[in-house]
Amino acid sequence: MRTPTTVVLSGALFLATAGIASAHVVVKPAQAGVAAYQTFDMGVPSEKPIATVALKLMVPTGVNAVTPNVKPGWKVIVKKDADGHATEIFWTGSSIPAGQRDDFLFSAQVPASATTLEWKAYQTYADGSVVSWDQDPSVEQPKDANGKADFSRVGPYSKTQVVNDIGAAPAPAGASNTPLLVVSIAALALSVFNFVQIRRKE
Repeated sequence: MRTPTTVVLSGALFLATAGIASAHVVVKPAQAGVAAYQTFDMGVPSEKPIATVALKLMVPTGVNAVTPNVKPGWKVIVKKDADGHATEIFWTGSSIPAGQRDDFLFSAQVPASATTLEWKAYQTYADGSVVSWDQDPSVEQPKDANGKADFSRVGPYSKTQVVNDIGAAPAPAGASNTPLLVVSIAALALSVFNFVQIRRKE
């Protein structure tokens, strides 16, 4: 059983990591099956002391049938290329108050082959400032005057891995279970040996 101290520490760690994860504009899920029709959720926190008033999401190449959900109060515009494929989604006309967040949903079909979708987003605040969520996650985040990560102008983009199988991978055909069988037999033999030794001592 966990001690009270362990439970408290675990809870504190969860809350801390949850706070870090929610401090970005993130598109979920992080994984989807090839060619799947998927509902995506772009979570948007308004972290500055002013409201978020507009959002732009770049649609990765190969994503088709993009259909945003109705968002009460917001005007939703889908920009398309000459072939009719969605390239950008815009949300304007409403706001997310400072210190609050909202979700923006849309459905789309992901590519028919394994790939990585990079979701680059641009968040506009009431003062006209824009936070560009288009930085490679592997790049070190800029620091503020106090040496802390500064997300006031730029931040990492999120990713969706498009995979052939989102479940557990099956064992390769013809794979041998011999090592596992040998270990199981050895364990059984040892158990029998110990049982016999105990009976002899009685």
